[in-house]
Amino acid sequence: MESGLSTRMANALHEAQPKIHALSPPKNYNPAAAIDLSSAQNEVIRKELLEFFKTTVEDKLTTDAFALGTEEPSLRNALASFFNSYFNPIHPVKTEHIVLTSGASSALETLIHAICDDGDSVLVPGPYWYGYETIVKFRSNVNIITAHAPTYVNHDNYLLPSLQAAYDFSADKSRIKAVILCNPQNPLSQCYPKKAIVECMEFCQEHGLHLICEELFALTSLKGTPDCTPPFVSALSLTEPLVPSGAVKVDPSRVHVIWSASKLFGLSGSRIGCLISQQNPELCQAVELLIASRINTVAALNLSSLLTWSQLPTLLALNSERLTESYRLLSDAFTQWGIDFVQPTHGIFLFAKLARGAASSEEEKDFFDRLAVHGVRCSPGQLFNGIKLEYGWARIRFSVSPNQMRLAVAQIATFLAKEGRV
Repeated sequence: MESGLSTRMANALHEAQPKIHALSPPKNYNPAAAIDLSSAQNEVIRKELLEFFKTTVEDKLTTDAFALGTEEPSLRNALASFFNSYFNPIHPVKTEHIVLTSGASSALETLIHAICDDGDSVLVPGPYWYGYETIVKFRSNVNIITAHAPTYVNHDNYLLPSLQAAYDFSADKSRIKAVILCNPQNPLSQCYPKKAIVECMEFCQEHGLHLICEELFALTSLKGTPDCTPPFVSALSLTEPLVPSGAVKVDPSRVHVIWSASKLFGLSGSRIGCLISQQNPELCQAVELLIASRINTVAALNLSSLLTWSQLPTLLALNSERLTESYRLLSDAFTQWGIDFVQPTHGIFLFAKLARGAASSEEEKDFFDRLAVHGVRCSPGQLFNGIKLEYGWARIRFSVSPNQMRLAVAQIATFLAKEGRV
């Protein structure tokens, strides 16, 4: 029986099968009984958001919200104010700099489509979120060239060298069009230092590349990190225009920031994101043209109300406090068990070598499949295109309630004891 798929789609599906298999839970996995720490959802302030949105709908929802696009001007204003208040841009973000999209993935996909042709390439520092492959490679027919760092610890020291090496060894440098930088990083949950971002900008400037900065995990700072921890620095705060002397950091028309409410506020289901490009109106117009569907107007009403809420600073502080509490429960257990991990500073994940002794991707997957059946699901490290021949790592989210995290830690402890690993 023929599927009726196009040749393009059939080839993409065939190429994606290994990743689909790696992402799938084992057959005897029970999602109703397990604690899922494999997703990228933030649950720690959902109760407060539920109460706030109930009030918003009761006080502000009118029949106007049922019409297409009615809430977009208010949301653009709220977003501009939010970025100007928290991202420290050199040049104020204006509403015309913002393109609204149905999530960060939509923003990235349309941006890649706008700046790349079929068969072009983008550079991405590893490890990186596995969803890039679907968005960039399978939907946009653009190749990903991974810039591998030699270590997960202090990986930011190798940003420029790894980008340069990946560029130099590329078979066709002329087809490389952009660098995608996730800051704070996913899955390592650390911020790139200002120096590293500036070097990345200068690298892009030298080679005529666009710089796409995904800043989804901005403001998810953890408490009690070392004083030397790099703070979050937005690309918007570093873009300097061209000057006659030629001393150029980057052409700001080639710097683009992607943000959504999914990670900071845990609003993944709202499907609202945006692209900010401050000095490329033609690109913004092109992305607007490519967007297939408008944003949900009720979700836009909720988000614009949240971003302009007088208690937003308090909510952000509460978010950080709760993320930190659950992170400490997980990291303290791993420290006690002698499990190596990358210390997070911003974000919702702990990247840890939980499957110590795994010597292949098959052994790694088998370990985490057994852990999932036991009751805790994590994302195996092989999914994130990190260091080659490094096995046993996993991305484990801690953006759950302390009670959930205690249960997860207890389940992991029982499993490791059963496996003879603690």
